[in-house]
This record gives sequence, C-alpha cells and structure tokens, in this order.
Amino acid sequence: MKQIAIGNTAEVYDYQEGKILKLFKSGYLVDDIHREFNNSALVNKFGIPSPKAYEILPNVMDGRTGIVYEKIDGQDLLQEVMGNIQNQEYVLQRIESLASIHKDFINHTSTDCISYKDYLNFFGYPNTASLPDGDFLCHGDFHFANLLRSQQNPEKICVIDFMNLCHGPKEYDVARAYVLLTEDVFGPDIAPEIRKMLMQAKQLSGQIYLNKMGYSLKDIEQFIPAVEFCRKKEML
Repeated sequence: MKQIAIGNTAEVYDYQEGKILKLFKSGYLVDDIHREFNNSALVNKFGIPSPKAYEILPNVMDGRTGIVYEKIDGQDLLQEVMGNIQNQEYVLQRIESLASIHKDFINHTSTDCISYKDYLNFFGYPNTASLPDGDFLCHGDFHFANLLRSQQNPEKICVIDFMNLCHGPKEYDVARAYVLLTEDVFGPDIAPEIRKMLMQAKQLSGQIYLNKMGYSLKDIEQFIPAVEFCRKKEML
C-alpha cells in the first residue's frame, strides 16, 4: 500500500479503488477506533456530505487496526484560505461556507454518540455540572482543515474527522469553532506587531463567523472557558 498522509494518531494509505485505509499507530486504543467508526457511520446516516466509513480492519501491519474510508480527492479549505490570504473577499466567502456547512451540521439531533460533558470530563474540566444538556449533533473540531472540497465535484465540500463527535447544545459547538478560528497559534518568534495584526484578522473572522451562524459572543460565553481549558490540554 502507498502511504499518502501521516498525522499524530494515524497514517493514511491508498487501499482499493476509491478507498483509503486510515491505519492507527501502535498503542492507539481499539475502543477509540471503534468510536470513530461509529461516529462516522452516524454522520453518514444523516446524509451529511462526508467520506463513507466501510469497515474496521484489525491486525494490519504489525497488529495495528485501521478504518477503511471512501477516498475523497481534493484539498481542505485551510489550504484554500492560506493560498489566498491576501484576498479579503475570497477569505470572507470561505468563512461564509464554513458557517453554512456548520449550521446544517448542528441542526441534526442524536444521542447515539457521547455527551459533550463526557468529553469535558475526560480532560478534567471542573465546572461541567453547571453547563446545560442538549441533544444536537456537535462535530467537536469544526474548522477549515476538516472541510474537504472534492476535486471531482468542486461544489461538494465534505466534513471529515469525527473523533470528537458528541451531542450537546448547539452553542457548545459554535463556541468550539469560534475558539479554533480565533485562537493564537503563532510561534514565539513572530514579531509582536505581526502577531497583533494577525490576531485582529482572526478576531474579525470570528465575528463574521458568529454573525453568519446567527449567534453573539454572549450566546456562547458560558462554553468558552470549557473549550479553552480543553484546548490547553489537547495541545500538550
């Protein structure tokens, strides 16, 4: 098999015609692999544009486990944005696409995935009990890099990466996407004036996203501390 990508938890290989194998690294919990497969199948069931999850393959390459997915040739929206970062109108259109797809995603309801509170509890967030419950489908990691434009059908944008899929209030997933869109992810060597300029652009993008989603900062403010708490843990 030919390796076509590598990430923190898995490698991706060409598998069969129209399919890829996401092969998880040694030591990755099998229960987590099954959860990702079930999450992907749930999203498929709702008809959300996303790669079809076919099967789980155990004992591949030194006993590792993988998931066979539909292959989507194309590039993610983060690559599109970064390649046209000087074109404000282009970037605005991509933010609008992000919001439109996200709005459709969180309109689905299901309790066939974990509660977002379980996710927060996993990272040790201390104030979970004070947050509301909900049964809306939350992606848990909705950002440009998890939206993939099909090369064969450029009008089709697929949502990918369902490891963090959960159910909860819509506002939680909006808060999560807002934090991902606006957080400071720049290296320590960047000049202060450049950092300030980039952060101002990120804040503007975040506000445009919220406006397109139909939310204000006040609507999501109770979830932001929980999201930021987990983001710090995730980045370790």
